[in-house]
Amino acid sequence: MASPNESELSNPPQDTISACHFSANGHFLLVSSWDSVVRLYDAKANSLQGQYRHPMGVLDCCFADVGFCYSGGLDSTVRGFDFNTSTDVTLGQHDATIKCVEYCNELGILLTGSWDKTVQIWDPRQQQRVSVSQQPDKVYAMGLCGESLVVGTANRRVWIWDLRNMSYAQQRRESSLKFQTRCLETFPNKQGYALGSIEGRVAIEYMDPSADVQKQRYAFKCHRVKDAGSTEL
Repeated sequence: MASPNESELSNPPQDTISACHFSANGHFLLVSSWDSVVRLYDAKANSLQGQYRHPMGVLDCCFADVGFCYSGGLDSTVRGFDFNTSTDVTLGQHDATIKCVEYCNELGILLTGSWDKTVQIWDPRQQQRVSVSQQPDKVYAMGLCGESLVVGTANRRVWIWDLRNMSYAQQRRESSLKFQTRCLETFPNKQGYALGSIEGRVAIEYMDPSADVQKQRYAFKCHRVKDAGSTEL
């Protein structure tokens, strides 16, 4: 049973949810799903504001502003959609599935990570690709940390890039977790990131490579708690 602080949104996706993101004002919720649809909800009014469809499952989405978003997925296509005018735009394509989509407000650029082992930068104003950066393996997770980009790939690798100079990786790391990287989120203060693996363990990492700062790293595992027949994390 939901707590008094919880509510279930009406008109939910018809398949597994791949990503969900709140708008900057916390009013709207953007949701992508394996049912090939990206949906925009008014979270406070519990209403579906709009939606658009890809030809195949959508693996990630992000806001550029409250009324405009970007998405990518199994069709390898980078798409943008304006919910105010119900118009869409195709920026381009990867050579394989797009796993991650991030919009950098500081630089006004869009970043996409793919199973084709690249991160690509797009200029939304010109609606074209700006650069392609090779990664050590398939991209599974990405996170923006100011003007830095943290990329988690297959084989537990983590590369940190400076978006102002993508000619080489600023740092090359190996995940401290033993299993495949599942997700990555950067800290609001831009000092580090949390890395999650498929085993349910989370590592807290810091951007500063100095020994004193790296001593602060730690990891923990999410434990299931069973109570009266229900399971909670």
